[in-house]
Amino acid sequence: MLRGMRYHPIDIENSVMRAHKKIAECAVFTWTNLLVVVVELDGNESEALDLVPLVTNAVLEEHHLIVGVAVVVDPGVVPINSRGEKQRMHLRDGFLADQLDPIYVAYNM
Repeated sequence: MLRGMRYHPIDIENSVMRAHKKIAECAVFTWTNLLVVVVELDGNESEALDLVPLVTNAVLEEHHLIVGVAVVVDPGVVPINSRGEKQRMHLRDGFLADQLDPIYVAYNM
């Protein structure tokens, strides 16, 4: 729930996945009314800076939402259970506890 509207995480995540071919996986969640996007980069760390504007623009253009925090991480950071479902709340907990070991973090607050 953002700005009084309900959004489905999978819709936003699909937009993020289409933003760049080097995005291996992603997940979104909210943190104090901010949209947080965690993106797994399947490439060189130097490409992390290139991903952020592509991801934020894709979310803005397709969903009219502003990304509050964009986190670029290595592949395998987004937790997925045995049924293949993303564990967004575990990821959120890791983010809040500063346990994600990000390559790059961009704050847009």
